[in-house]
Amino acid sequence: MAVRLIFPTFLFHRDITHESLDEKQGVTKEYMGMLRDEMDAMRRRDPVGRQLSNQYTGWQSNDAVESNPIFQKCINRIITAFNEEVLPFHGLDPSVAKLSISNSWANINDKGAWNAPHLHNGCWYSGVLYISADGDEGRLTMIDQHEKVVADFPHSQRYSTSFPFEPRTGELILFPSGAMHMVEPNPTDKERYSISFNTNMEYLTQEAKTGEIENYSRDEFMFDLDNKGNPITSK
Repeated sequence: MAVRLIFPTFLFHRDITHESLDEKQGVTKEYMGMLRDEMDAMRRRDPVGRQLSNQYTGWQSNDAVESNPIFQKCINRIITAFNEEVLPFHGLDPSVAKLSISNSWANINDKGAWNAPHLHNGCWYSGVLYISADGDEGRLTMIDQHEKVVADFPHSQRYSTSFPFEPRTGELILFPSGAMHMVEPNPTDKERYSISFNTNMEYLTQEAKTGEIENYSRDEFMFDLDNKGNPITSK
């Protein structure tokens, strides 16, 4: 029997820390420390911040982090990740499609802070870059919005209604803006620092909107099962 994945949600993640500060190589943990210091200064200047999905817990800055010169290195690195990996995956190229950060904001989640389930309508991809995180300060959880065809759909690890991440310093996670997600409460006494952002796409040619991928096959997300129901993967 063959299994085909239809309507998948494409989520990208990688560690962007590197010895070099070059935007194409990554950023250093020392640079992350500078960003953390700047976020502390931002909170001192605006201790109230704003309250959206954070449910009056933690601290969230107002928009325009991308216009702060101190954050420019990591903003450039995010755009590079899109240009070199995400756009080609979707059959696009920086020469025909221009991606921009439409808005971005800083988050500091202290003990008990969380973000209620929400999505970011009106954008293309959204994402988060973790400036300081040890993986135990509350998981980022993606939530399945598809209604089940039958009410008693059997519980299966391969068909769950949520997918959690335990993010760490330097991890960049990109996901479609319409994907429902939440941040679980921070059970520790540590503060987690992150930058969240939304992106928009400007197509430079009419043909770019088709997103044609060379040698694309509708079977690229299809696999066979063995006689015990396990996926057969190529070595």
